[in-house]
Amino acid sequence: MKKNVLKLSLIGAAVAVLAPMAQAQTNVTLYGRIDLGYQFTSKTPGVPGTVDAGDIHELYNGGILPSIWGLRGTEDLGSGLSAFFNLESHINADTGTTTGGLFRRQANVGLKGSWGAVALGRQYSPAILAHLGTDPRGFKEQFSMLYPYAFNQNPNGPAAGLGAGANDLGVFLGNAISYTGSFGPVNVGAAYAFGEQTTSNSDGSTVVIGGSYTGPVTVSASYQQIKANSGAGETKQYGLGGAVPLGAFKIKALYLKNKSDGDVLNLGGGRTTTEVDAWGVGGDFSWGANTTTLAFYLAKDKDFSTDKTKTLVLSNDYALSKRTTLYAQIAYADAEIGATNLTNIMVTPGLRGLVQDEKTAVFGVGIKHDF
Repeated sequence: MKKNVLKLSLIGAAVAVLAPMAQAQTNVTLYGRIDLGYQFTSKTPGVPGTVDAGDIHELYNGGILPSIWGLRGTEDLGSGLSAFFNLESHINADTGTTTGGLFRRQANVGLKGSWGAVALGRQYSPAILAHLGTDPRGFKEQFSMLYPYAFNQNPNGPAAGLGAGANDLGVFLGNAISYTGSFGPVNVGAAYAFGEQTTSNSDGSTVVIGGSYTGPVTVSASYQQIKANSGAGETKQYGLGGAVPLGAFKIKALYLKNKSDGDVLNLGGGRTTTEVDAWGVGGDFSWGANTTTLAFYLAKDKDFSTDKTKTLVLSNDYALSKRTTLYAQIAYADAEIGATNLTNIMVTPGLRGLVQDEKTAVFGVGIKHDF
């Protein structure tokens, strides 16, 4: 009897000690997305890029949104203050591999309250987040403003763009401190990413400001400056967008302007200066479980008049549930003789790009499931 009483006493003491610890434990959520489908491309570039290497049929990863997985968590610290963390990784769902490191997309920690949130670490740029509601296709993984946004902000050439340093194609910022806040319909964000170079305190750094107004009419604006390592130049990108609802329709437009100097944009063919303007205009039509989108994109380099690409996209997303979507899309692109990835609206796997001085058609169907 004494042994049983002793056991009960020890269990009671353990529960008394562990209960507060359990209450303070971080709430952790595993989440992700798998997006796979069939895709046909009528022309693919050979070497040089003006040669058509033939059409291609493939199982395509990320037809409309990237395949990802991640962990996020929060802890209530009391008095309206919470701690949080985010870890997020790319998945090549067609092969089961990852790209650019385990947590290429996000690896950050921070604090948040009614005043907003401060995050430290690798995170999304506030500039691209500001325009999610005004890009005609919401920065979908293909056939949107995503690629002109990214490839015009690639410091130190192609080797530095994939996960290295403070900047990852202007989309993800490493070594960064950010503030985000919402004040009624106004959302604002600002970030600074340290270059961490001994040559200069600003080499390799990124400065970002982004914001949006999400009333009946949506307006977005952004500014992002990226300095290359070793004083090799910089890029400055400005963005302005808007969206207007008209019943079941929503009209969207986005303009991006990027200026670069120095040895920044080697992806453009070794050119030392560029000035790329990109426009996108389109509309959504919601009917039942369907959302149909028609969009037109035009991007051109002011300093290189032959670097110009026009793309027309028609797509439909059918929501089987809140988590599962079937989609179909067709895109038609016209790339001029000097077109590069800087003006390319659609880049197929392996960054194949488009065949110069050719018209390319792409058709895809797939399924996206969120978990």
